Amino acid sequence: MAEHQHWKRLLCLAAMLSAGSVLADEGDLALAKSLQDSYNRCTSRIMVRVIPRADRAALDYAAYDRNPLFHYPLTGPLTAPAVVPALNELDFDGALVRGSVRDRLSDTPLIAQEVARPLAWRPLVKYLSEWDYDAARPLLVIESRVSRQKWHNEDLVRPVQQICTAYLHGDQIWVKVEFRPEVSWLPVHDEDADGYPELYGRIDPGPDGARVVAHLRNDYLRKRLTAKEIETYFFELASDWYQSLRTETLEPETTRPWPNADTEPEIAKLLGGKRFARPFIVMRGRPYGEVIYNVFLLADHLAASTEAAVMWSARRPGSYFVGNSGQSELQRSRGSWKAWYDLLAGFRADVRRQLDARPAELKGLIGKDGFLFFRGDLEYLLSGDLRDQPDGRDPYPAIVDFSRQLKARNIAMLLVVIPTKAEVFPEKLSDRAPVGAKPYVAPYCRKLLGELAEAGVQIVDLLPTFIQQREAGGELLYMPQDTHWTNRGVRLAAHLIAQRVQQYPWYAGLQAKRVKYTVKHVTCTRLGDICDMLTDQEKLAYRPMKLEAQQVVAPDGTLYADDPDSPVVMLGDSFTGVFHFEDCKHAGLSAHLAKELGLPIDLIMAQGSGPRIRTRFARRGHDAIEAKRLVIWTVVARDLYKYWAPWEVIRLP
Repeated sequence: MAEHQHWKRLLCLAAMLSAGSVLADEGDLALAKSLQDSYNRCTSRIMVRVIPRADRAALDYAAYDRNPLFHYPLTGPLTAPAVVPALNELDFDGALVRGSVRDRLSDTPLIAQEVARPLAWRPLVKYLSEWDYDAARPLLVIESRVSRQKWHNEDLVRPVQQICTAYLHGDQIWVKVEFRPEVSWLPVHDEDADGYPELYGRIDPGPDGARVVAHLRNDYLRKRLTAKEIETYFFELASDWYQSLRTETLEPETTRPWPNADTEPEIAKLLGGKRFARPFIVMRGRPYGEVIYNVFLLADHLAASTEAAVMWSARRPGSYFVGNSGQSELQRSRGSWKAWYDLLAGFRADVRRQLDARPAELKGLIGKDGFLFFRGDLEYLLSGDLRDQPDGRDPYPAIVDFSRQLKARNIAMLLVVIPTKAEVFPEKLSDRAPVGAKPYVAPYCRKLLGELAEAGVQIVDLLPTFIQQREAGGELLYMPQDTHWTNRGVRLAAHLIAQRVQQYPWYAGLQAKRVKYTVKHVTCTRLGDICDMLTDQEKLAYRPMKLEAQQVVAPDGTLYADDPDSPVVMLGDSFTGVFHFEDCKHAGLSAHLAKELGLPIDLIMAQGSGPRIRTRFARRGHDAIEAKRLVIWTVVARDLYKYWAPWEVIRLP
């Protein structure tokens, strides 16, 4: 009855709202209700959530609670323990307060108002860690104690049970612990019939517990966000989840209504021809093979915040060619790619050993001096000739074709291959790394760049300068606990790209119209996306990083905003989004390139879509493409090897 009343209130609210809003309409909410009735967190490929309030707690719960993206398949059966504990013994080494364990929510002291405000545990702990790590650490320890119990299934990498939800009860914190669907031997029930049995218990949040609870009540549960901030939240979320769940947040403007022409036919079929008219955000993931969609509807009446943008009148594009350089490393290896590759045999063997020793489900690897590495970066270091990849994974044809299509329209293209952290800091990964990261540890990437340059592709080669600057000391170029670069790495890349852009003859004609941007120093905290790829026990060793950045400021004092009318468009993935759409915002690659050039940049960005981002550019249409003078295509180096999809030739309209 309570759920029925909830949906009835939402439908009444929708009927009163403006048809031009980003809010869900009555038809959207009715469709969401029908899908919810048949939703199965273990098998459904579409999850639809209505965001009822504009606070961080509501967003986190909508995104994390019973999301099918997290239902990973087991490769074998679980083994039951010889002795099955009683319910009151399931406190996980004191993680749950002894005597507090309950099998049903109704047996806890929680009142209806408290049950109605559940908090998703994982993002809650991350939020608190970035606020005050020392105050949050007792919660991290509790999380670790719960998830480390394997019931003699020690070969299982992922946890058998995890804390999933928290509830505030006065100054107390109660939690729900969920068990894998395969757990059938424990005296716990599946009260909510979602396939995951659960139990409840109280936790001791430690000496700062009262302050933690007060902060949650006064900020996490209360601070209202604008529609723009909510949109940013989902782009950041897709970035956080990308490496493990292959997620991307689709551009809102091009996904209304949804499903659309770009949606997989089998997904559209699941909706029986029905569509959401105004989904606020649509996320797509491919964690375990099949595509899974998250659709979020906004039911709280919010006003979208706007930021002033510097407009630019696009000119007709010109044509200019700048060649690529850099064969010195090959010359040092007697002119042979194989000889260069063989020089690194010991290093690669050590990398392979580390990969083999680490369960494949764990995408994060622990290096030296606090450095963490992404599994995909290490696998890229083991690649042979990138041109020999089967099944359309050879990047060369698609890159050359895209460059030639643009050149035929008198539009220049710059390819910017972003080095991985493992290329720049290989000694943080292995004792057998070359001194000073030379010779470069991914020789066949260098071979591919040379072949592309010979085919007429213009390339901005970041790696040599990055290696040189890392030897100079100072701020790191990459975040130790993250796959992405730092503020210094962003600004260095922007400077190198700007140097190339400034060589085009048409750039000299822009001097009179250049915008004089300034910068503002800001700080923020970030735990790091690789931390989420570790076990709960390993995460305890890593505190959130304190980051510095330089926000770019327009002459009128507003923070920098990208401009779709700019003659220069940048295509990229999360490396163009970090510091720009998340954390220290307005301080990313496009912002600093705009500062260097004195003109705003048109940015098209999608998580993990470096190779496929060309499709979004193509969707702009013939006239929008013809208005550009320069396309800057950024691709992270690891995507040149075993990218999850073929490097297709994309035809421009």
